[in-house]
Amino acid sequence: MAALMLPPRGGPALGTLLRPLCSWADGLLHSMAQPGTWDRFYTQQDTAGTPSHFNWFFDYMAISGLLLPTLRGCGPPEPNPSPTRVLDVGCGTSDLGLGLYRDSPHPVHISCVDVSPVAIRSLHRLLQEVPPPRHPLSQLHLHVADATDLEGGGFGDGTFHLVLDKGTCDSLLRCPQGPGQAGRLVAECLRVLRPGGSLLQFSDEDPDARVPFLEQAGGPGVTVQEVGHIGGMCYYVYTLCRPALETPTTGALN
Repeated sequence: MAALMLPPRGGPALGTLLRPLCSWADGLLHSMAQPGTWDRFYTQQDTAGTPSHFNWFFDYMAISGLLLPTLRGCGPPEPNPSPTRVLDVGCGTSDLGLGLYRDSPHPVHISCVDVSPVAIRSLHRLLQEVPPPRHPLSQLHLHVADATDLEGGGFGDGTFHLVLDKGTCDSLLRCPQGPGQAGRLVAECLRVLRPGGSLLQFSDEDPDARVPFLEQAGGPGVTVQEVGHIGGMCYYVYTLCRPALETPTTGALN
């Protein structure tokens, strides 16, 4: 299982970091917003014929202690048995969605989305090796779709309780044409959230840079929590919430 840390936006080190993983690292650096780039990247990762997980930043186990309680807190209230619906955008071949599906003691329906059909095929093969989920009603679905156009992928408004983004926004922000697409990604993530739902972005970017971007793209109310130091790098989780529906009160005008 491979994991890769991304340097700060505009930093020159990404090509150096990627060269051990792919032979055309400099080209990848300048085309991370292009769908075909990721087909090529994941094809090269799978050259041995046996797929393996590739994780940006860190793997599922590094944040499972944070995610599992969050997952329960954002789902339907007890004793409602309906599943918590989770979307993992830009999943690649990460073990994030598969880990939550396997370990959640409460029912979850997880949708893993990536623009690369090569990555989704590899992830489907990896799914065959995952033990049965802890809860018998849990489900995991894999989709080829563009996270900046989830509507085009068939995802309607207010579908999910929780949206996870680990490295997808970062990859867009670090390429020349990416900032506009990163803003569309945030907007789409918020659109598919149910009222009261949350978008969690995991990133190594400093809050001084990420919070203003998220407030511009998604509105005020961004919260920040330090995940911890992993591999010598400090990581954060940024949370944006879709406002809950207000309960009408006596005398309210609307």
